[in-house]
Amino acid sequence: MSLELSIIQYILDNNSEYGTNETELFDKISANYSCKAAVKAGDKLELKEMKHLINKLFQSNNPYFCPHGRPIIFNLTSNELDKRFERI
Repeated sequence: MSLELSIIQYILDNNSEYGTNETELFDKISANYSCKAAVKAGDKLELKEMKHLINKLFQSNNPYFCPHGRPIIFNLTSNELDKRFERI
């Protein structure tokens, strides 16, 4: 078995809890590996890396949610900001 097939088989074997629907399986495995590879809170990044990530985010089809559906971007009105900083 080739290295590529071994890797694919490993991924499938270790993600069998996602079911047998091919699209659902692909989506859930992709989301899982995307999150594992993502920048985490507290990770140090260079300014160049930050700018690159922001540019890539806005080039994506859905920049508002992570692969698991959690919000990445949200709107706050000026009033909401004032309330959060006790300016009202």
